[in-house]
Amino acid sequence: MNNEAFANLTKTQQLYVESIRDIGGNQLGYDMTKTNWTRKELIAVSMIRQNNDDVPNWIVKDKSRRVARGLYAISELPLELVEETPVTEPLTITDDIDADITVSDDMITQEIL
Repeated sequence: MNNEAFANLTKTQQLYVESIRDIGGNQLGYDMTKTNWTRKELIAVSMIRQNNDDVPNWIVKDKSRRVARGLYAISELPLELVEETPVTEPLTITDDIDADITVSDDMITQEIL
């Protein structure tokens, strides 16, 4: 998440943003890289999260978050891209495994005709 903006939210607001990530991303399959969310998407998250269609007022009543009718900016949600460190050493097998496979009589089943 956008760590600086996310840290400025209250604990309750942070929990809702985390719910959008968990429910919206994992259960509903929404694009978690976007910042603008429709009321319909937020209602779907709220229905799963709290079994009602209430979208928090801190999102829908904040005029600075309103992008268009029924579209709200939640800039705290998208992940910041973090570069991964590439593996520089090749992976090698250090132990030789020499296993013999044996089959015992009780492992063999006979087909009944």
